[in-house]
Amino acid sequence: MSLIKKEVSFDNPSAAIKLAATLSLPEGKGPFPAVVLISGTGRNTRDEEVDGHQCFLVIADALNRRGIAVLRYDKRGVGGSSGGYLGATTADFASDANAAVNFLKTDARIDARRIGVVGHSEGGIIAPAVAAENKHVAFFVMIASPGIRGDKLFVLQSAMTAQVYGVPADIIARRKLFDQRLYDAIISAPTGEAAREQAEALVARGVADKVIDANDAETLPMSLTSAWQRHFLAYDPAIALRKLNVPVLALNGSLDVQVPATENLAAIRTALRDNKDATVLDDETMAPGALKIITDWVAAHCMRIPRNQAD
Repeated sequence: MSLIKKEVSFDNPSAAIKLAATLSLPEGKGPFPAVVLISGTGRNTRDEEVDGHQCFLVIADALNRRGIAVLRYDKRGVGGSSGGYLGATTADFASDANAAVNFLKTDARIDARRIGVVGHSEGGIIAPAVAAENKHVAFFVMIASPGIRGDKLFVLQSAMTAQVYGVPADIIARRKLFDQRLYDAIISAPTGEAAREQAEALVARGVADKVIDANDAETLPMSLTSAWQRHFLAYDPAIALRKLNVPVLALNGSLDVQVPATENLAAIRTALRDNKDATVLDDETMAPGALKIITDWVAAHCMRIPRNQAD
């Protein structure tokens, strides 16, 4: 199958930035259904490279081969995109994804009635936020995405990672209690400066109580009170999910300790219980089987939506 790839850029007027992107199109006249790919945490380019694998390039190719156009972009302040990465929050990245949807709906080659968003990890909580904000989003996919609030996720991440490394259960329990107290203080603080002061005091106490390694005492308060961290700790994906009745696929991996499937999928199922077209699955995220599940689901839902006819 012959594919067309175009280097494009689009504006996010609310942030006064321009995002560099690749729009890949199937061969033919169109208009085509389309998806925006939204990457996870970190300085990701449009390919979202993870451990040497260009995840979004693979997903884009698979969707293109099913007749679906794909827009993937460099995050703000990364690659060819303008703006600042440091200081940006999940809400800012959601604003960029929303601008990507708005860009697609102005392209004559794209069927504006069949635009979806596919997000990975943090991008997976951005996807429903964009769907709740933008009426042009016809469906969305969450891949390895949190379903619980950020502070609860981080406590769980830390505990499960410690279990993998064989840390004794009593030490894990003490650290979980400490982490939750620390995150509660950061969330409730009225300003970033106040959050940092409270974090410094709690971390110092944690070092004295031998809950925190002394080597972490200097860097931990600063890293945990950045603009991104403060926003993410308090963000609950369920709020956006409960508002939505458009089709959704949520797919998490059973072996993922960063976004543990059991707790996060349970929260996603609860939030989507009134959505009659919600598919929530536990699978090996980003494995070949998962890629097929995603492409089959997106293609099937694109077929169900009435097609705009080209002129």
